[in-house]
Amino acid sequence: MTTIMAGWLVVVLAFFAYPLSAFSKPLTQLKDRTLLTLSARATIQQRAVERKWIGTNVAAPDAKEAEQAIDPVDLTKPYEQTRKLSSMLVNRSTLLPVAAAALVPFAIAGATKLPYKEVFSVLKKLLLI
Repeated sequence: MTTIMAGWLVVVLAFFAYPLSAFSKPLTQLKDRTLLTLSARATIQQRAVERKWIGTNVAAPDAKEAEQAIDPVDLTKPYEQTRKLSSMLVNRSTLLPVAAAALVPFAIAGATKLPYKEVFSVLKKLLLI
């Protein structure tokens, strides 16, 4: 019974995880572009502050950049949220409910033939892998 349940669990999780893996590459690219854009905007803001305090940019003076209007928005929060974003949609917290739902029919069928303690022991082992 354990082997059948484990095999079924592998099949169900593969059918669940494989389609979601198609989104990993676009999410990674989106995350990278967003971080790059936010970093560039933060650099422009920091250079504007430097121009305001010192009168010029010490590291990279740029006349075109000095003419741009700077919106004083704090970019640290969106940067941190984007940095924490996971591009992998499949993790333990998403697989556990799917695995539990896949094993419930086997648990019910197994409970009719085996003692409850053995069935719950097998379920616990499979869900905690």
